[in-house]
Formats: sequence, structure tokens, C-alpha cells
Amino acid sequence: MKDIFFALFLILTSQNLLAKNPISSPTFDNIINKLLKSEKYIFDDKNITVKVPKFADNPVQVPIYIDAKKIKSAKRMILFADLNPIPLIVDMKLTGLLPMISLNIKVAQETPLRALIQDEKNIWHIGSANIKSFGGGCSVSSVSSSDTNFDKYLGKVKGELFKKGDITRIKASIFHPMETGLVFGNSEFYINKIAIFAEDKKLSDIATYSAISENPRFIFETYNEVEKYKIKFYDIDANEFILDIR
Repeated sequence: MKDIFFALFLILTSQNLLAKNPISSPTFDNIINKLLKSEKYIFDDKNITVKVPKFADNPVQVPIYIDAKKIKSAKRMILFADLNPIPLIVDMKLTGLLPMISLNIKVAQETPLRALIQDEKNIWHIGSANIKSFGGGCSVSSVSSSDTNFDKYLGKVKGELFKKGDITRIKASIFHPMETGLVFGNSEFYINKIAIFAEDKKLSDIATYSAISENPRFIFETYNEVEKYKIKFYDIDANEFILDIR
């Protein structure tokens, strides 16, 4: 029995090693091994759209867009930037959300961006795009934290709903500094969890990281159509901020 398991492990490992990485980087293998262990993955730019600017001239606000709806019954989505000091961006359970997200991130330098989508057979599909930038976005203090009205605005939320055929698009934003803690004298302070509900039904639990830009804006999509959605934001100081969208 041990020999069978060992043989299966070697097969999965060899399949992953033979996969062609479209954008090589010195940190990819280490990050992917920590995240996926021995789980199988394939590079799949055919079914995953990863959009980034031609050049990110503002490294603290880099818009990214991921659409993997061609992968049916997706279960989970992870985003990371290979060469960021804080590579992880989001880790989403796609219980009731579609594998699509739009948001802004920070980049420390030119870096590959990866979108990992887990399908119903537990195979990970990886989409890639290269973000060109002069960098420095991860080691800059947030502008919002120096605002004299910071305490007044912290946690202020806004949201809108849009229909796109049979899909409901959820737009949400929150005032938050999303400090990385990489600037001397500044402690890390960021939103680390988001929970999304369609009335009483949970659509997703999302782990978020400080590589997301300050005052983050998100776009999600779902097939669920209800009158009321709720989004709960939590930060590492145990603050909870609630957004109701109708």
C-alpha cells in the first residue's frame, strides 16, 4: 500500500514539474509548494483571464481583474504576486460566488501575478500575467492613515448591485489603510477576513492580506439573486464593519 501511495505521489509531482510555467520567477516553486503541497496543478491561461495594466505607474494602486468562469463548479480561488514581500492577496472559498474578482493591489517591483482556481476534481488551474512597474508600493505608508479625520472615516462602507444577464455583480468598498507594517514606525493594520451573505446564505469566506491597496474596492459575481446582500469586513484589530446592500 505504501508503494502505491509513493507511486501516486511521484506521478503527481512529475506532472507538476513538467508543466510549463509561462512566466518564470525565482519564488514561484517555493510559494506554490507551501500553498498546494503535493496537489496537482496545471497552467491554464486559456480558461483564466488575468488582466493587469500595460505598466503600473502607481505601484500602490494597481488594478487587477480575474475571470475564470470557464472553469465550471470552481471551489476556491487564490491570488498571489510572486515577487511581493507579502505575496498572498486573497484566498476565497467559492461556495456561492463565481471565480471572478476585481480589486487594486500594491506591488514592490515588477512581478508575475497568479490566479489559482480549484476545480471540482481538486485540480488547480493557474492563470498568469506580468505586472510591469518601478515598484515600491509595499513599503509606503497609506495616505488615509495620515488623514485628520481618520477615526471618523475608518470602516465607512459603500456598495452597489448590478445585473449582468443571470449574474448579479456586487461592488463593495471600505475606508481602511491596509498597512503592511513594512514601513518603519507603522504597525500592520489591515482587513484580514471578509464574509459575504445573500440574505442568510453564506456565499463566501475570504482571507485577505495587506498587499491589497488602501481603501479597497472589490467586485464579486454570483448567480444568487436575492433582495438583500450583507458583507462583513474584519481587520486584525478585531474590528467588524458591516455593509448591507439592497
